[in-house]
Amino acid sequence: MKAVDSHAHVFRADSALTADARYRPAGDATPETYLAHLDRHGFAYGVLIQPSFLGYDNSQMLAAIAAQPQRLKGIAVIPTDTALPALQTLDRQGIAGIRLNLFGRATPDLGAPEWRGLLSRIDSLGWQVELHCPPAVACELLPRLRDYRGPVVLDHFGRVDPRKGVQDPDYQRLLDQLDPERHWVKVSGFYRLGDNDQGRSHARDALALLLARGMRDRLVWGSDWPHTQFHQAMDYPASLAFMDTLAPDPVLRSRILADNACRLFGFTS
Repeated sequence: MKAVDSHAHVFRADSALTADARYRPAGDATPETYLAHLDRHGFAYGVLIQPSFLGYDNSQMLAAIAAQPQRLKGIAVIPTDTALPALQTLDRQGIAGIRLNLFGRATPDLGAPEWRGLLSRIDSLGWQVELHCPPAVACELLPRLRDYRGPVVLDHFGRVDPRKGVQDPDYQRLLDQLDPERHWVKVSGFYRLGDNDQGRSHARDALALLLARGMRDRLVWGSDWPHTQFHQAMDYPASLAFMDTLAPDPVLRSRILADNACRLFGFTS
């Protein structure tokens, strides 16, 4: 089983941050440390996600991928006017999609000309669009992405609201919009769904609902290392250990950790 960690970040604590950064790193998250985690826990591959506080400067992620091009891929954050040649260069550098982290940000109008143009260009590359946003925002964006042919990926269980749980009407609407032929969900970052046992409970409830909606072959796992904003309460072994209790069935766990993720990111299974 060639397992994939589909969600992690690398950065230096002294990096120049965006003006609207909601988080300031407490320490470095180096590629070397991340690769050591992959080795220690038996992961063949990893996917690096551009952190929102670095904005469009994807250079640290790209350098990490360049050092391990057979093992790492990335999801970038880019401006809407990025031209096709620049996108093709990123594609050759191991980028597999773009991320929209919309917490604390305005919901983009994906029907606007600049967004239609960008989506058309990345669609031609087969890239994925990764959404990190509240359920209500995802409900607004998924219909706008109906004609997008590439994968559409929801971060962290679709970000169940810790106060409302999976019975939140917005989360239920989001579940109703999911298409097992088009959408993917990362069963990652359970601690972002509520404190301690609450987050674990919401994650279990969410997984059951996702499986009930036919998403078994569209679920992938990510460590969310280095657990930004939660680094004092979470570490790599604890994040992975919860996956073992979340999906005790070895067949399902293998699908989530290996088969599904290799298919989504184009790794050799």
